[in-house]
Amino acid sequence: MFYGFSGKILRIDLTNKKVTFEKKDELFYRKYYGGACLAAYYLLKELPKGIDPFSENNLLIFSTSPITGVNCPGTALHNVVTKSPLTNSIGESTTPGFFGPEIKKAGFDAIIIKGKAKEPSYIYIKDSKIEIRNASNIWGKLTSEAYDILINNKDTKNSRIALIGPAGENLVRYSSIVNDNLFISSRCGVGAVMGSKNLKAVCVSGTGDIKAYDNNKLDSLSKYFRKNYLTNPLNKSQYGPASNAGYLKSMSDQGMVSAKNFHTSTFSGAENIDGFAITEKYNPENVNCNNCYGGCKKILKGTEKIGANNRFGLIELESLAASVYNLLIDDLDAAVKIWNIICDYGLDGTSLGIVLSYAIECFENNLINKNDTGNIELKWGDHESIIKIIKKIIYRKDIGNILAEGVKKASEEIKDSSEYAMHVKGLEIPLHEPRVKQMLGLGYAVSPIGPYYTVVEHDTDFDFSASQLFMDKVSPLTVYERLNAENLDYKKVRMFYLLQPAFSMLDALCGCIFAFSPVRFFNFGHLVEIVNATTGWESSLFEIWKLGEKRINMYRLFAAREGIDIEADILPPRLFKPIEEGPKKGVIINKEEFIKARKLYYKLAGWDEKGIPAYQKLLELGLLEFI
Repeated sequence: MFYGFSGKILRIDLTNKKVTFEKKDELFYRKYYGGACLAAYYLLKELPKGIDPFSENNLLIFSTSPITGVNCPGTALHNVVTKSPLTNSIGESTTPGFFGPEIKKAGFDAIIIKGKAKEPSYIYIKDSKIEIRNASNIWGKLTSEAYDILINNKDTKNSRIALIGPAGENLVRYSSIVNDNLFISSRCGVGAVMGSKNLKAVCVSGTGDIKAYDNNKLDSLSKYFRKNYLTNPLNKSQYGPASNAGYLKSMSDQGMVSAKNFHTSTFSGAENIDGFAITEKYNPENVNCNNCYGGCKKILKGTEKIGANNRFGLIELESLAASVYNLLIDDLDAAVKIWNIICDYGLDGTSLGIVLSYAIECFENNLINKNDTGNIELKWGDHESIIKIIKKIIYRKDIGNILAEGVKKASEEIKDSSEYAMHVKGLEIPLHEPRVKQMLGLGYAVSPIGPYYTVVEHDTDFDFSASQLFMDKVSPLTVYERLNAENLDYKKVRMFYLLQPAFSMLDALCGCIFAFSPVRFFNFGHLVEIVNATTGWESSLFEIWKLGEKRINMYRLFAAREGIDIEADILPPRLFKPIEEGPKKGVIINKEEFIKARKLYYKLAGWDEKGIPAYQKLLELGLLEFI
């Protein structure tokens, strides 16, 4: 027996209605640890080169790690991994809540779904009982409606439920998966892949225990977190009344959040829509993830008065920044309504916001008109017209059919619009301003899955105004020196190379970025203790940092196989131009410096001149089997 894993992977073939179980030994788990690396293993091994993401042979993988669901904060996550319909490379969405731990309780380390059901279906899992059931009664329904039907069903009333909305059913390429109403697998179009399989929902219920080697140690760490986590300055603000949405105004005031499709990095209406404004009007109630105490999620009270379902909670910062602030909407209730639509129809709020700002620029510049939009005039700040266009995207009506493809494909359809399409590798860019945080900008460009705000801890946490606590936390990675955020010299490239695997190892371990270092409460030593207390192994920071590096290289190998290399590792042209307005007016990423930084990063990472992992790097990481 080994701890932290069941050693069993559930495989479901929807085409043939076939269920199988696959056993893996301890050596396999020690090498890949579950989570993102386990999923990447199967995608590299089993997906043919060039496969269409909407092919029935694409894999949709719900993957957990050894620490998923153990009795300790920050361990409630799972990964959803597939070939992305936006990037044609690996797409990953790391998700908190209860769904991942429930997979473990049911006795599985991962669920691998292949094929396409002949009719709308959902998967029912109760321990070792697995069924593929007809979902015609919930197909076409909103996520809230489908959830209520399933949760009131005798068989599924105790289940944790992951499901898609109409956006996923209609193959909007940036659709999400909504878990238990409140937790969203948002990025990379994972919901669209689920929809392409005629799969509406996965319902999981488990009665087993998640076995750990040293529960006393985990309990001690859990109590330590509960007693002290608010001593961390970011945790104190994160877990306050407004969660991460409460950062918006202060970040806008500092010029750190892009608006108006990256023309500016501030918006005067930010104070009207940030988390504190919303929670002041709609008194929140905290919701914790599995075995956590942070209360990151907030259920609002009274939103039914404006026709919004309160079950989806407070809008998260990424969606608030992209789909409200970015569009210059300063109406508080409009922000709540837009979030309601994002969750009930199953969309990625980040991609949606960038698509909408792209569409507004196209309309402003007469590249599309009312004949395309169904007589809707698109303009900044007009939430009513914007909501109408969102509905057209969901149901692929008029211009919505093109916009549902994402900005990359849309810009290939709409002539002369590419300069407005803010994406890297086909994935829309988050609104954290890369010209102000240039290490983050490099991360956006070279990330094998496209731009995530979690590709690396942000520059401003290690500049000259940052807390000394954060510098102390990253010193075990040999990061000792504060650096200017608006800089991309050789020292910053070194910092990026050392910090990038730190977030990557959290994705590989399904660890929460709001619980762990580089800057949060638990330090790297605590993470190692949690891994060892769970598994009984004698792991180390070196091993799990290398696990983070392994994930990056596995994803990079897949991307290279699909023809994605240095040509795609570039930011949109607009980001090499100065910020036009606000406190950071004139700040720019120098393209020549960026190219030098990218070249240096490749060398540090052990990649060739095209950004493809070299033989010796794959040998070092134990990945030669994939070539």
